[in-house]
Amino acid sequence: MAELVNQFNPDYAIHPGEYLEEVLESRGIKKRDFAERSGLSVKAISQIVQGKSVYSPEVALKFEKTLDVHAEIWIGLVETYQLFQEREKNRKSLETEKTRKWVTRFPTAELRRMGYLPETKKLSELADGLLRFLGVASPEAWDDFNAMQAVSYRKSGKFNESPEATSVWLHLAKRAAEKINAATFDKQKFEANLKEIRQLTIQESGDFFPRMVGLCAEAGVKLVVVPELKETHISGAALWLNQHQAMIALSLRYKTNDHFWFTFFHEAAHILLHGKKSIFLDKRESDNSKEETEANQYAGELLIPEKRYREFAEFRAFDAASIKGFARSIGVHPGIVVGRLQHDGLLAHKFQNGLKVQLTFS
Repeated sequence: MAELVNQFNPDYAIHPGEYLEEVLESRGIKKRDFAERSGLSVKAISQIVQGKSVYSPEVALKFEKTLDVHAEIWIGLVETYQLFQEREKNRKSLETEKTRKWVTRFPTAELRRMGYLPETKKLSELADGLLRFLGVASPEAWDDFNAMQAVSYRKSGKFNESPEATSVWLHLAKRAAEKINAATFDKQKFEANLKEIRQLTIQESGDFFPRMVGLCAEAGVKLVVVPELKETHISGAALWLNQHQAMIALSLRYKTNDHFWFTFFHEAAHILLHGKKSIFLDKRESDNSKEETEANQYAGELLIPEKRYREFAEFRAFDAASIKGFARSIGVHPGIVVGRLQHDGLLAHKFQNGLKVQLTFS
């Protein structure tokens, strides 16, 4: 659960001239006398008192000497008032039909449940919270930024997801990654650690995940899990956060261990084999692109070596005992073997699912 940043946004701010008038009246000083003592014209003082103008730092220093009230206080009054005026202007700019349509493109209900957006019916407050969450100044700035980012998306399969929901999911993943301390990316270290991570596939709960995160971080890859949002349909993503660190994000869209492990190693392949400029958004469906084919081959070979797999599949003995024996011989969980056989059409999807494990993560 996220925590909203505590903000002080007063709904009222007095003009600095009102405070000046109060000080003059409380001390019984006439505006004309004050003008002479300050070296200013009566007209200038009157315009300040009437709220028609504000004063400069130079004038604030004159007030400090004349009234013995620090210039910082006078300048603070001006800044507070001007900031309030800008907030009001910004608030009104967000109370438009255009803003309403922009906000409805995002999964605001889910973000509210997560605690990232305020519980409010006011459009301007909701839009403001959404902008703060996204880290942009305006809806137009977000659209421009997202348009540039979308150029980097490489989407597997045919996606019908909401672009905004996808962007929010990625944004959540990046925020989660910020909390992970990771080394500078080391390709050899990552390849070695992936072999160690493979040994964790035999476990039947999510208890291995912290170790998995640590092994990735040692090699400069931040591994995060962000639950799937509605209309995203993404199983995983791989991208470079900067020139020195990468990120793998998993959605746990499919909670069985065969899908989990294949997705992880598939995303790891993108980090190892493909460029730093692309953002890979994947779901486990047919895609004949070069990058996806390479990632599939890498993940498949690492989990179940092709030669050993062909030898096993040739006998067509796919009973539970045979599957368990083969899985034990190559050091992976039998559920992963079942998933591969089903994916290749050698085993019907309704058979041997009992060998798979539903992973749970705390």
